[in-house]
Amino acid sequence: MFGLYNTGKVPFTSVYLHGLILDEHGQKMSKSKGNVINPMDILEAYGSDALRMGIITGMSAGNNQPFGLPKVVGARNFANKLWNIARYIEDKTGDLKNLDGLEPNTAADHWVLSKLQQITTETASHIEAYRFAEAYELVYHFIWDDVADWYIEASKDTPNREVLGYVLQSILQLTHPFAPFVTETIWQTLAWQESTLLATSSWPEVPAAGNSRAVKEFEDVKAIVTEVRYLAKIFKTDKPTLYYKVTDKLITANTELIRTLGKLDAVVSSPTDITSGVHLTQAKHVCWLDIAVDKREQYLTELAGKQTAQQKVITQLEARLSNKAYVKNAPKEVVAQTEAQLESARKVLENIAGEYHRFDKK
Repeated sequence: MFGLYNTGKVPFTSVYLHGLILDEHGQKMSKSKGNVINPMDILEAYGSDALRMGIITGMSAGNNQPFGLPKVVGARNFANKLWNIARYIEDKTGDLKNLDGLEPNTAADHWVLSKLQQITTETASHIEAYRFAEAYELVYHFIWDDVADWYIEASKDTPNREVLGYVLQSILQLTHPFAPFVTETIWQTLAWQESTLLATSSWPEVPAAGNSRAVKEFEDVKAIVTEVRYLAKIFKTDKPTLYYKVTDKLITANTELIRTLGKLDAVVSSPTDITSGVHLTQAKHVCWLDIAVDKREQYLTELAGKQTAQQKVITQLEARLSNKAYVKNAPKEVVAQTEAQLESARKVLENIAGEYHRFDKK
């Protein structure tokens, strides 16, 4: 009202009401209770960017939330990941002075630019609607999962300097509202952004999504590699060989990429489908790993043991719920919790049985 009286203008059009920051047990912090967390101690140990991102994680407007140090630690790790991505890309871009030659060459290039266009639009939408936690989650997973785990790895054999540089520039702009200090520090080292400030730069303007067929191709490669990694892990096999039908054009065109991303010994074409090994079932392509029979039998034995143990849990829960005295006298919330545990246990058993059936060749 005082601002309106002095200036004749409404001082603001929107007010964002955030909740209280509670202690780790959900109690309101106060000097009298002695549970006040000194933010300066957190800043000294983890940095201000980590504290900002840690507080915003999982936050929703108007709701109180307990302060969790693990969230700050996770945010600090994210800042480290961003720093490592920047160091890698800057090493690959070398003396690059501008991004005028931005041109996607590989399926991975088309895919990452398509993802970047989507994330940029959705993040802006969340920020404009004051959904800050959702915006941060989008940026976090895009950088950690899509850029670091997939695009960086896929680009190691055939790095595209301009696309790498553009991706780095864009993720710094996307992350800046949440981590202004580390992103500004990295920005100052970019050769093509000499004498500029990230804080005054514009929101990323991503070129129109590239070749949709190339994007789909990389998604198919991801599906194959994801299942290869999963199978190699559960069967405890290092660097297996992936076989595929010789007529499969996608795998033929991406054998080296699949070998590298999947940590395979080789990717080999076969004129006919064979029954030995373990077939990939989640990917849409006919291919299989040379998993030894003894390793498959060992895994089936482990699954059988898990089935037996899970069935015992289900039997115990069913017996408890079949006890009329328990259902009648126990608090309703306790009975409801038991029913939920039984439903969850049955789903776990169903998943284990499905996994067993998938690999049982008998």
